[in-house]
Amino acid sequence: MPFACVLISDITGSTQLYENESNRSALEQISKVLARMRTIVETHGGQCVKSQGDDVLSFFDHAEPAFQAGLAMIREPWPAGLSIHVGTYYGEILNHENDIYGSAVNTAARLSSLAKPGEILVGDQSYDDLAPDTKSQLLMIGELQLRGKAAPTRVYSCSVAGLSEQTVIFSKGSGDRSGGMEFAEIGMGGRTWRIGEGETLTLGRSKDCDLVLNEAWVSRKHAALAVRRWQLEFTDHSSTGSTIRMANGRDVALHRRATLLNGSGDIFLGPATHLAESCRISFRIQELALLQTAK
Repeated sequence: MPFACVLISDITGSTQLYENESNRSALEQISKVLARMRTIVETHGGQCVKSQGDDVLSFFDHAEPAFQAGLAMIREPWPAGLSIHVGTYYGEILNHENDIYGSAVNTAARLSSLAKPGEILVGDQSYDDLAPDTKSQLLMIGELQLRGKAAPTRVYSCSVAGLSEQTVIFSKGSGDRSGGMEFAEIGMGGRTWRIGEGETLTLGRSKDCDLVLNEAWVSRKHAALAVRRWQLEFTDHSSTGSTIRMANGRDVALHRRATLLNGSGDIFLGPATHLAESCRISFRIQELALLQTAK
C-alpha cells in the first residue's frame, strides 16, 4: 500500500448556523466553506477524496504541505461564526473505488474529532516529517491512547485560539444549601473557592470558564468540578487529558471521563508530560455529607 499524509478538516458551528438561519442560507454558506477547503487542499498540492457532511477528507504526498494546508484553514476568516478543526496523520493508505482507507485515515479522523475549533492535531508520524521551522509552531500535548491503536500516539497541537492574559475566577451565588450541606474547597494561585451541592466550576482556557488557565495545552473547555449528591465529581472534556494527584502521591490519568474525588489532592490540567505548577488546582473535601437537621 502507498504512504501518504491524510488530512481531515471539519467545520465547527454548522448546527448553530442552521438554527439561526434558513436551511437554504445555511447550506449555501456551508457549501462555500467546503469548496474553499478543497481549494486550499489543491493549492498546497493535495488531493481531495470526498466531502461527507461538514468535513473534507484529503491526502498529500508529505506531511509538510498537509500541515500548511491545515494551517491555512484554521487561519481563514470564515463567515457566520464558523471555524475549522483539523487532524493529520502519515501512514499507509489503500485506494479503492475513489476512496481511501487504512489506519492513517482512522487516526487522522480520531485526531480531527479531538481537535478544538481553530486547532490542528498532528500525530507523531506526521510531526517527524515536518521542517524544523514548522515543528517550532507545535506543542506536544502528550501521548494519547487513540481508539484502534495498540500503542499511545504522540500528539502535537497548533492553535490560533487566543490565550487568556491572566487567571481569573468569577464568583457565583451560594445557592440553596438546605439540609446542612458542607462544601469542597478549591484552590489555585493563592485563591480559594468553595462549592456546595448543585454548584459547578468550569476549568479551561476560554474566558467563559470560572477558572481560566493560559497554558497552550489546556483546552478551551477543559474540565469541570461539580458537587452532586454530596460528592465532588471531576469531569475531563479535553483533548489532552488531566492528572489527579492524590494526597498519598499516587497519580491518576483521566481523559474524557469523570471520577469522584475524596479527601484532598491536586488536579493538573494537561497530560502527565506537562504537570506545570501554573496548572495545579488543589481540592479538599469538607465532610461532604448530608447532616441531620432538627425537625
